[in-house]
Amino acid sequence: MNFALPEDNLLRLLAQLNMTGTFNHTVSRMPYSREQVTFRIRIERGNPATAVRIEMGETVHSMDMKTDDPEKHLKVADFIDAIANGRVDGGEPAPPRVTRVPLLPEPDALLSTDQTNRLRYMVRHGGFASLETGLALPINVAVHRTRPVEGVTIIASIGTAKPRTKCFTVRGDQYECLKRLLSSIEHLHIVATPQRAAAA
Repeated sequence: MNFALPEDNLLRLLAQLNMTGTFNHTVSRMPYSREQVTFRIRIERGNPATAVRIEMGETVHSMDMKTDDPEKHLKVADFIDAIANGRVDGGEPAPPRVTRVPLLPEPDALLSTDQTNRLRYMVRHGGFASLETGLALPINVAVHRTRPVEGVTIIASIGTAKPRTKCFTVRGDQYECLKRLLSSIEHLHIVATPQRAAAA
């Protein structure tokens, strides 16, 4: 039984090849197996060529292809399958993790310190905030404290005509409530960004 890239990862790979970035994937023995191999793929999209670098285990493999090739995701998937099944030899060893230079700089924080402090206050006392996250429309957040059980009810939305909305209740301490609120805001931000939503 050979390793193969699952179908859902193939669809994500199609979206990711239209971006520049580093992504984590798995290949598994098909069908219905829990045995998996994780790998990291670094994509540098350019014109006219896109460079793909795959780190799997101790080896690094790379390939270049035309950016406008409509079947580039299938070629990369075949290349990944060949690496996972040992049909590709060569490749240089990956550098040790301790000395590795990050391939991408850390992304800027989604929310400013003031916005995060405002959310922290809202988790303690309740309230409403309109958060600018770099998109065309702000993310609107309303928080209601629940009593007598410690927790919050959160409504978060983005958009006007057809808003994407999340409504949920979190039970737990303020740290847990803030963590879930920040996760929800990040998810709304990703969903409202078409390229990031396809690659997620």
